Amino acid sequence: MNYFKNFTKFALVATVITLSMAACNQQENSNNAKDNKNSAKVEPAKAGQHLEIRYIDEDSVLKNYNLAKDFEEMTTRLQNEFDQAQKKYADQLGNFQNSVNQKMQNNQYASENAYKADVQKYQQMEQNAQNEMAKLQQNSANQMQQSQKQLNDSIHNFLNDYAKKNNYDMILFKSATGYINPSLEVTDEVIEGLNKRYTKVAKK
Repeated sequence: MNYFKNFTKFALVATVITLSMAACNQQENSNNAKDNKNSAKVEPAKAGQHLEIRYIDEDSVLKNYNLAKDFEEMTTRLQNEFDQAQKKYADQLGNFQNSVNQKMQNNQYASENAYKADVQKYQQMEQNAQNEMAKLQQNSANQMQQSQKQLNDSIHNFLNDYAKKNNYDMILFKSATGYINPSLEVTDEVIEGLNKRYTKVAKK
């Protein structure tokens, strides 16, 4: 069982980021509209009004942003830990099962109660293994969700600041456009800015 199959497909992370940012922008626009409702009248867009629009290739951002790389490394580490734990418990159960079978073949059980005791022990080992794997699975899922949120928030917050600093009205994801002039791409600048802002926290 590959529990982390969906997490390791980074194309899905881009989709999550897109949805997250769209929701955040919608909420932000809603809040701004409420705040400005009584203080200023919003002028309607004029015909031919110029908008400063740029776009980024989100796949390239996820490939080159150091926080995204750390996220991928963590995904691999958690998958390996899960696989190792799964193998460890499978080996323990398999070895005990083989021992029981060997005793039965050699008529080494002094009584039926002795056999039943081993069966109960096996069932308890199996239950303990399931409980430990479920705990590991949940802990890993929590780490993945927290890290994914950190990644989403980091990119979203940077793009907000980057757009304000450069007076951009809109920054689009390349995958969300049918066609956009390549001269409007700012992917490299965004990646550079993200990496300058990001400081990796050393593990304790």
